[in-house]
Amino acid sequence: MKLSPVQKEIVETSGNLIVRASAGTGKTFTMVNKIAKEIDDNHTHKVIAAITFTIKAAQEIKDRLSVDISQHFIGTNNSFVIEEVIKPFMKDVYGADFDLDMSTDYSVKVNTFQEGIEKVRNEGILCSYKDNKNNFIFDLAQVIVKKSLACKLYLQAKYFKIYIDEYQDCDKSMHNFFMYLCDKLNIETFIVGDEKQSIYIWRGAYPEAFKSILNKPNFKQKFMGDNFRSNQQIQNYSNLLCDGTRDLYNPTDNIDNIVLLSSTDANWATKVLSNIDPNKSLALLRFSNKNAENGANKLTTNGLECVYIPQIPIADITTETAWLYTAIAKYFILEKYSVYDVISEIPVEGNENNKTVSTIKRLLNKIEKNINDEPSFSSSVIALAKYLGYDTRPEHIDKLFETICDSSYHVAFEPDKYKHIATTFHSSKGLEFEQVIVFAEDYSLKDMPSIYNHYVAATRAKNKLIIVKLNNYYANCFQNNLQNIFSKSGHNIEDVVLFK
Repeated sequence: MKLSPVQKEIVETSGNLIVRASAGTGKTFTMVNKIAKEIDDNHTHKVIAAITFTIKAAQEIKDRLSVDISQHFIGTNNSFVIEEVIKPFMKDVYGADFDLDMSTDYSVKVNTFQEGIEKVRNEGILCSYKDNKNNFIFDLAQVIVKKSLACKLYLQAKYFKIYIDEYQDCDKSMHNFFMYLCDKLNIETFIVGDEKQSIYIWRGAYPEAFKSILNKPNFKQKFMGDNFRSNQQIQNYSNLLCDGTRDLYNPTDNIDNIVLLSSTDANWATKVLSNIDPNKSLALLRFSNKNAENGANKLTTNGLECVYIPQIPIADITTETAWLYTAIAKYFILEKYSVYDVISEIPVEGNENNKTVSTIKRLLNKIEKNINDEPSFSSSVIALAKYLGYDTRPEHIDKLFETICDSSYHVAFEPDKYKHIATTFHSSKGLEFEQVIVFAEDYSLKDMPSIYNHYVAATRAKNKLIIVKLNNYYANCFQNNLQNIFSKSGHNIEDVVLFK
């Protein structure tokens, strides 16, 4: 791929920069190119930090970069503040009691900041608040970076640039911390995000923080609106959903790429099948896993083999060892996943420097040998985790055992193998399909979180979007509110959607 004119501008723009990147505009491609250029252009001892929300996203950036990144930080939000702020400098602020080994376990909940401090002091556990809209880890990091001169000097001496992906998913505490690094420590900052794709407001995401940076005088701003994924009709539909993109509407003569199907619970699957191309990729995206699974079964029963991609048992593990359970599962389940892949997934905060391939392979083989003996399997997993410097919990090893032994979960590790899938729209973020099926009842469109959810689901589609409208209250709300939204720019639903 070549950089588009606006992508090239972003790559070449120096200083603090915020980029609003609509769905399908190539934001990761652009950010990777910018990181590579600025690493090449840097002739000092300083390094960059590329910060993401998931280990998977961090790994994608690593995989795409062709420059030497061995000295640079590419990892998650939490791993950055834990390894670069909390662990090395907490004792500088709170005293020698905190010169101890710390581990994360976000399933351990506290009510107050002080309770969290005591949990670290007494048990060495970095935990989370019971109220998931507040963030103990970043509250703690903020206190430390403000009060520790050594921490300030360390960050200023080490980093010449910080890149933050998916900024619309940051919560208020994350935002306050990152703006402190930018505004007070003068560390150059690159931010990319899209408030329209904020689907985690329910767990504390604060898209208003992203929008507030657009008004900061020390930030330049760019907009990426050229969707390279979806056809013009789907772009029109998704752009009309939100204020900031309505002026991108470009009329088309043909509107049969988005179909609203008035259906019943008994006939929706057959009506869908008469409106899609079975030879092209397809995703049924639902709000709940149960509805996604039921939908896959109905489509399959009616002649289109559709694979449900489930939530795997290890997906809800929130300790710092979570990556290892996933890596072990992949080692068992994926044919071409090797010991080298396991090593490549060791988070930046892990100490892989002195770990030998042969030892890790031997420990993995021992786990594999004991797959039919759960107690021996558990002790083998514990041995590998201990060698890599990670703690385990019995209930988490049980979830790993279930994930590996129940073959129904295996499809979740290689969904790309299947032409037609069903999953939740939360799980579809970052993916794309020729055809997408959504249900009107999953989106009331009465508030911005619901509109953002629908935007993310609709923009997964490249060529065709099917909206199934059953005759119920929630589906009727969807249609009425969609018309109200489109009316803001002088359009009717019929201008963009074909009714059947």
